[in-house]
Amino acid sequence: MVPETDLYSILIAYANKNNSPYIEIDAFLEHLEKSAKKFSKDSPDWNKWTKDKSVKFWSEMTTLVDDGKCELLSDSVTGKVYLSCYYPEKIREAYALADEDANLPLPSEESLWIAVPKNQVKHLNSDYDILSVLVEPRNIDVPILKIGFPDDFGFALVLPGMVPQQLTEIALLKIRNYLRRQGNKEYVYHKIASQLQGKEAFLKDQIEQLSIKTFDQYRAIADGGELTSAFWAHFCGFIKNDIRKKNEKLSMDISVFQAAHILEVVSGHFRSLAMKRLEVETAFKNLESQLAKPPYLYTMDQILKFSGPGGGPLLGQYTSEELSEWIKKQITGDKNNELPALLVVKIKTRDDQYFLLKEKTILLCARLINDGQILIKRAITKQWSRLILDFKAEPAMSDDDVFEKFLAGTAEKLCPELMSILADPKFIVVYQEMERKENGIPSNMRILYNGRLLPYSSLFNIRRKEILQEAKFTLPFWYSLPIIPALIGFFKELFRTKKKEAKQTASGSEQVNLEEADHSEGIRMAAEEIEFDIVPSGFTIDSYLDELAIRWSRLIDRQARENLIEDVKFLVRDQLRRRLKVDRQFKPNREELKQMAYNMIIHNPTLSSMGSRDSLILFIELFMVKLFLNNR
Repeated sequence: MVPETDLYSILIAYANKNNSPYIEIDAFLEHLEKSAKKFSKDSPDWNKWTKDKSVKFWSEMTTLVDDGKCELLSDSVTGKVYLSCYYPEKIREAYALADEDANLPLPSEESLWIAVPKNQVKHLNSDYDILSVLVEPRNIDVPILKIGFPDDFGFALVLPGMVPQQLTEIALLKIRNYLRRQGNKEYVYHKIASQLQGKEAFLKDQIEQLSIKTFDQYRAIADGGELTSAFWAHFCGFIKNDIRKKNEKLSMDISVFQAAHILEVVSGHFRSLAMKRLEVETAFKNLESQLAKPPYLYTMDQILKFSGPGGGPLLGQYTSEELSEWIKKQITGDKNNELPALLVVKIKTRDDQYFLLKEKTILLCARLINDGQILIKRAITKQWSRLILDFKAEPAMSDDDVFEKFLAGTAEKLCPELMSILADPKFIVVYQEMERKENGIPSNMRILYNGRLLPYSSLFNIRRKEILQEAKFTLPFWYSLPIIPALIGFFKELFRTKKKEAKQTASGSEQVNLEEADHSEGIRMAAEEIEFDIVPSGFTIDSYLDELAIRWSRLIDRQARENLIEDVKFLVRDQLRRRLKVDRQFKPNREELKQMAYNMIIHNPTLSSMGSRDSLILFIELFMVKLFLNNR
């Protein structure tokens, strides 16, 4: 048969003939010339090596070096070529007949009659070294691994690509041959049975399967099951100790010892992985149970801080990368064309992204509606009480359609989470999925009717007339009599200008001149909203101002303390008058008042040096609100 004519094939044939990957270039060129003359008669392709063989050699050698197939060495006068694949190919060929050689020790340098260069091999002299390869196989930067077995049971050369599956299957073949020897099955069973009491049937079946379905055992080992791992731990330990006791160790004994050692390390590794997987799975179940608890809406920062049943952080039982992958899977899963188990919620008034379990969506909405009902009802009652007290009205008090829009606007401000969820197109899909479930949606949690959101008055169970009646009940009885409020309102409007002038000239009054602003009514309404936002439940605006004053004005001398508070109030009135004079269209909002309060403090040496700055800022904000409210 005529050999191949490409340079790489010729180099391999030459190396195999000389049993060495090191090729002297001049000697090879002579061999190439002789081969070309010999084979060109039968194969014209060899003619290319009969002329200018040296030029063609170096031309093709450059490509082989670039591809990593060869290395050029300079340790001889004429130069050498080193075939990088020579030793790996020798090892690969040695394992090609693994079934036939199952009674022989694993291939080594001695058995293959080779000496692998030190820079081409990584030594694995301990269980830890072998485990490092199993854990991080990508970190191997050499073509050959050399495993050292304990108690002088020799060495084995393997290729990184053989670890772990092919190497484990070869070890299983050796164990199979050991068990097939006369009496070994029964011998091993009786020796191990006492260590696996109650698992005798499993033990007998495992030993039988090793003899019949040998390669199937790799999958069982890779699964890392508790029983399988316990079997291999006891089996390999027994085999190794039994062979150690022999005075004369045959090659088949060495072979079985090497196989048992490999199986012991590999099985232990996969068991560790299985336990880690179980720990991670348990941690994610705990995470899911946390997501199923109130308040149901969680940001990523909050999820990162979740704790397990024992109080320890869940982050650590899984990595940040595993958490990101889990969340990605939960929010993109597609099962039976249904929405994923975890929903991403965006709250309109916030920058954070929230996560919500789909199954808790309806329950969360029901809770938010119940909480929102109290907030909205209180806010509207308070606002309408003030209007009635001032003998005024607004369209929402008398028109149901306007009242419905008014309810929606109030809910947007006070219940941003609820309104964001209801506005999300996914909500309708979630609702319909929950309706199709066996238990459906309880009647007290129904939010949609015929695929459309219920009116807000029905959703929050808030009726216009009832709210209006409650607002009037908080006032003296004559406000409920139509004719009296109408007459008083008429005269009140008539003398409103005179009253404003009288109030502005009153000594020490806590007011600010709003005449220059032609939208003073709008200012007062905005101030009412800010008051509702700042003043906590159980406080009036005056009682909360007193509480804040106690927090920031901590002077021991009572008179000095009162003087300080009056100085701050004077400063606020003065600054506010200046602002209104400059900006005739000024309308207060929470952020702007907070910034004004902050500027008053930092530009005043006395105030900027005081502690409890947050309480002082809030005091100044609320005092400005009071000034706006007192101008009627």
